[in-house]
This record gives sequence, C-alpha cells and structure tokens, in this order.
Amino acid sequence: MKKTLLATALLAGFAGAAHAQSSVTLYGLVDAGFNWSKEDGRTRKGIDSGLMSQSRFGMRGSEDLGNGLKAIFTLENGFTTDTGTETHGRLFGRYAFVGLESAQAGRLTLGRTTNLAFMWAAGIANPFGLSFSSASIGSTFAYNDNVMGGGRVNNSVYYYSPSFAGFQAAVGYSFNAFAPIGGTDSELPESGRNNRMIDAGVKYDNGPLKGVLTYQQVESPVSGSNTFRNLTAGLSYDFGVAAVYAGYARAQNITTGYLNNYNRVVVAPGTTPFTKDNAYTLGVSAPVGPGKIYAAYQKATKSKVDGWAVGYTYDLSKRTNLYAFFADNDVRNFAEDRDMTYRQLAVGLQHRF
Repeated sequence: MKKTLLATALLAGFAGAAHAQSSVTLYGLVDAGFNWSKEDGRTRKGIDSGLMSQSRFGMRGSEDLGNGLKAIFTLENGFTTDTGTETHGRLFGRYAFVGLESAQAGRLTLGRTTNLAFMWAAGIANPFGLSFSSASIGSTFAYNDNVMGGGRVNNSVYYYSPSFAGFQAAVGYSFNAFAPIGGTDSELPESGRNNRMIDAGVKYDNGPLKGVLTYQQVESPVSGSNTFRNLTAGLSYDFGVAAVYAGYARAQNITTGYLNNYNRVVVAPGTTPFTKDNAYTLGVSAPVGPGKIYAAYQKATKSKVDGWAVGYTYDLSKRTNLYAFFADNDVRNFAEDRDMTYRQLAVGLQHRF
C-alpha cells in the first residue's frame, strides 16, 4: 500500500514537473469607442471598434525542450467589437506561426507574422505608433502598412538574433508575402515572382535611447512592374518628463489611390509607380497623472499627406484605459485629382486580458 502511494506521489510529481515545462496563455484586447470623422465635407459618427488598437483574441505557448531551447507558437485572431465579425478575412489573421527560441541562439519563426517596419519601427519613430487610427504613423508611412496587408506577412521565415548590449538584428524571407488580387496566399509554381519579400532590420533599445533601421523589398506579381523597396528609420529618447520621436521612410515604386476609412493612402506594388516617396514624422509624449499625452506631425512628399494629431490615455488600472484623440490630415485625392481634408475625433475604452 505504501509502495502504491509512493509510486502515485512520484508519478504526480513527474506529471507536475512536465506540466510546468509547458505553458499556454490566452490573451486579448477589446477596444470600442465613439468615432466622429469628417472627410471632404461629409460627416460620419457612430460606435466603432479598434479606434486605439484593433480588438484581438489569441493563444501563445511554449515548451521547454531542454538545454535552453523552447518550442513556441502564437495564434491570434482579430475581430470588431461593434459587430463581432472577424478581420483580415481569416481565423488567425493577425498571427499564426510556430518556431524555436533560445536565449543564446535567438528565435526562428515560420508562418504569418508582421514585417519589421511594422513590428519595430512604428513605435520608435512616432508616439502614436500604428495605434489611434488616422493619428497613427500609417497615415503617411502607409507603405509600411497597407502594402503588406496591414503589415502582415504570409509564408514567411524570420530569424531574430539575441540582444547584445541593446542591439538586435533580424532577417526574414517570404515566398509569397501577400496575395495578389484574385490570387492565393500559397506559392504559385507557375509564377517566378509570387510577391517574394526580403526583410531585414537592426534596432537598439537600451535605457532611454531607442533606434531602428529596416529595409523591405517585394517583387510584384504584376507583369512589367518594378520591385517595391522601402527603407524606414526611427529614433526616440525618453527624458523622463517627456519622450521625443523622429522618423523617416523612403519608398520606391509605389502607387497611390483613394483613402480607406482610417485615412491610409492605399499603396501597393503595381503599375504606374511613383519613382520615390519620402515621409517624415516628429512627435512627443509625456506622462500626465495616471495617463499620457501624445502629439505628432507627419508629412509624405510625393503622396502629398500632411497631418498632425494630439491624444491622451487615462489608465483606470493596469489593464484598462480610456483614450481620446484628434487628427487632422490634408491629403491629395489622386482618384479625382484634387486636395481634401480628413478629420477624426474619437473617445473610447480599451481593456486587455
């Protein structure tokens, strides 16, 4: 009897130890608020989802393989809080990757993830980053965002080095970064181009100083089109009482069209490309009470976007905050060959779990 009890206790102990070596975390973010916008004299108002950040629900996990090596995965769905529908047109449209990770060797991922300009540069170059709808850096640095399906990269393999004295490098390759119109997300054997993408970057994050430089190159599947190229740089410094931000991007061989709902110029590899487009941004953020204020200016030369924004977040807890922002953007309507103005005022609530 004692042997049976001892064996049971040992088995339970081993099971507990094995369980402790693996973990799965459920997480998410729910965001909704009142949105007022005025585009070219037309006013729109209502309750919208993701005015500060896109609502999402996901799972991430890891398994200890021994000798400091872990298996990792992330599956993340995007959805709209106001209607309950999913975004990106797929179950795990935000992230779907599996990989290996080691503190000594770095991280390797396979699947759908975000490009380095989206992941690293946006939050260093601009205080709004890619949040806050039309106040975001996506209003001028749109070719970092829309050109790759909201910064998402399909069919990719990425390697991220360990951090050395604040420096980290990464490189990625995609066999088909995003689907052509009417096409497929998979590699096409009959095509020699397939939206293939090369992505590389280096960042520095040590104390108050942060810097980043990224480069993307995407081959267009459209016959006769030129290869899209984009260089993005960002720098920020936190003085404690306030943080300052600066960013620059240079894109080559892009096209532009009308605006989507959040004032992001639609640009993509394709026909009649701009030879070059330059974008600039300057910004500042500062803690105020239990929250933070934000302000930024940004401009794109060839695609002719000129805008500024201010915002404030108020923390109700570590996981819940209120937010408000106003953005004013002057932009060229290339479809109708005229200038127009887009303004947005939003007040909302965000909860993270």
